[in-house]
Amino acid sequence: MDRYQRGQKRQKVSSDNILHSVGIQDHCDYIITSTDEGNNLMNQFKEVSTQVAFENSVNKNFVFSCEFVGSDVCTQATIPKNCFNLASSVQDKSCGPDSLQVDSCLSCNKFHGFDCIKDENQLKDLTGVTFKVFKLLLSFLSDSNKNLLDIKSQLLLFLIKIKLGITFSALSVFFKISRRTASRIFFKLLDVICSKTKNFIFWPDKYSITQTLPNSFKINYPNCRCKIDCTEIKVEQPSTVEQRVYLYSSYKGCYTVKTLVAVTPNGMISFLSKCYGGRTSDSFITNDSGFLEKLEPGDEVLADKGFPGIKTECENNNSILVMPPILHNCRFSEEEVLETYSVASVRIHIERVFARLKSYGILNKIKINILPEIDNIMHICCVLTNLQSPIIKQN
Repeated sequence: MDRYQRGQKRQKVSSDNILHSVGIQDHCDYIITSTDEGNNLMNQFKEVSTQVAFENSVNKNFVFSCEFVGSDVCTQATIPKNCFNLASSVQDKSCGPDSLQVDSCLSCNKFHGFDCIKDENQLKDLTGVTFKVFKLLLSFLSDSNKNLLDIKSQLLLFLIKIKLGITFSALSVFFKISRRTASRIFFKLLDVICSKTKNFIFWPDKYSITQTLPNSFKINYPNCRCKIDCTEIKVEQPSTVEQRVYLYSSYKGCYTVKTLVAVTPNGMISFLSKCYGGRTSDSFITNDSGFLEKLEPGDEVLADKGFPGIKTECENNNSILVMPPILHNCRFSEEEVLETYSVASVRIHIERVFARLKSYGILNKIKINILPEIDNIMHICCVLTNLQSPIIKQN
């Protein structure tokens, strides 16, 4: 009756703006607290059915009925349409625990997918990429990948896993999905993006290398084609003895996988081998990966002291392997000191590339469940590294 009386006081609007017949049916779940003497308070879930009708009837009375059927409650109200001032803009509302969760998700400040990213700094902190790179990767994906998440949120989940290296369980909490769904999204996008970006790591021709050669190389190494080095990534302890023997690295003192990376003088990753066990030597990986077949006569390759086994192969290809001098007689000569400094001053850039590469948290320690996909993961990390700003700034 209070509602009826309040409606009578509202200003009447033109009947043209009022619907002739409006039926609203809401089915909501409420928590009703019942109290009995001598009993504690109990919270019970009740099903409530409510129906309201605005009618153009002769009867101007307000009719309200309520019926209890077991633990369910049914209410019905019939209201003359002219007793309420209906606003010109109508907004649908729902009530109950489920609707409250939906409405609060749209208006709260909590994380709910890509829509929460407001600026580029936030995107970089979560994924390590800019909006341009995100849009580029998004163009490789199809909207047909139907899932609980939209395609932007799926790509965001994938990049967060690459950048932060958090578990699938943590991702499932952030995106309100199951752990298996998060894992399935990651591996599916990993295959798609790897196939679309397979040409992002390529071997440039000698003319391109010469035209982009930094000034620091022009004096001492004008024919430098690339710098090479092997990098090791820690792996969880395998389950079998055979895997442990294959993956154990005496240099790192733990289980690792090792891969060969070649970087052009201007800092672009131009070659990536497949991953090998940590016990494999650098020279074996270089000979087995097919890297030496890409060299041309006159090419200079900068390497550290771990590649003496490829010197003969380089000489057979009429290419030049440049390594720091190896210590003899417990002391370097003046010429050897200058040569060591000269090689180190230009080889330092490959260490800077590795620093960028290992900024992706997924490479901190490879979990056993993603170890079979380590080649694709390394490829994605190298692609994202190449898409960053140049290592060496040119004038």
